[in-house]
Amino acid sequence: MEPRSTAVGQQAMRVLVLGSSGLVGAAVADCLRAEAIEVVPFDIGAGQDVLDPSAVRAAAEGCHAIVNAAGGSMPGVEPGRGTLTLNVTGNWNVLQAARAVGARRVVTFSSVNALGVFRGEATPDYLPIDDDHPVRPPTTYGQAKRLVEELCRCFSETSDIATIVFRPPAVVGPERHAGMQALRSADPAAEWTPFWEYGAWIDTRDLARAVLAALMAPGIRHLTGLVCADDTSSPVPVRDLARRLLPGVPWRGPEPEDPARVLVRCDRVKKALGWAPIYRWSDRGM
Repeated sequence: MEPRSTAVGQQAMRVLVLGSSGLVGAAVADCLRAEAIEVVPFDIGAGQDVLDPSAVRAAAEGCHAIVNAAGGSMPGVEPGRGTLTLNVTGNWNVLQAARAVGARRVVTFSSVNALGVFRGEATPDYLPIDDDHPVRPPTTYGQAKRLVEELCRCFSETSDIATIVFRPPAVVGPERHAGMQALRSADPAAEWTPFWEYGAWIDTRDLARAVLAALMAPGIRHLTGLVCADDTSSPVPVRDLARRLLPGVPWRGPEPEDPARVLVRCDRVKKALGWAPIYRWSDRGM
């Protein structure tokens, strides 16, 4: 059974958004409301905890789909076991709630850190990085996100609930955009010191649009994929930076016609969801 469109009979589509006051969750909630989709907010700031299965189950009642944007990190949460619990147990609670209330689709978030080649953890096997790049996260956070991907895949294989898991890079709104610009203006080397993340980023609004597309796209059982802007956040052509910073990494090409073309490809998500980013770094988050 596919998720409803914006109307189910005479009933508007209803979506539970966990982490609804956060950077991603708030953008998702705004995007869905703009499409006349009823949003049920759920946020730790309101005392609602994704680790409370009863609370998640109660909030999901009557919802056609669930978006979990509550799986990043939380102040005061122990960084090792706490990160695994928040991400894995949190998403398990979401999936169980979807099953209990009859929701047919869950959208949640992994991270580019599931690959293990961001944040200076290792050099990539090749460039541009794509959905087929080997996955070997060395950190607790990356491992937690990878476990979320597999949890969702296995859940969809054994149920009639579709799952879509996004792997975004740096998620950027106006405030973060201004901060990154100021830092790099003061010291251009700040882009690659202490590590370089290939100029990859995504605007909060484009990520929210990807969630909307994930809720609406037909014929999906499970999808895990990279999702990012088409252009780089760097003022320097990233192909030149790649030659300088990662000279031993094979290039799989083709050579980019656009010097601002980012070194992370999200073709799987684009094809499956009919989505493409519309915001560029030069838009300055506006």
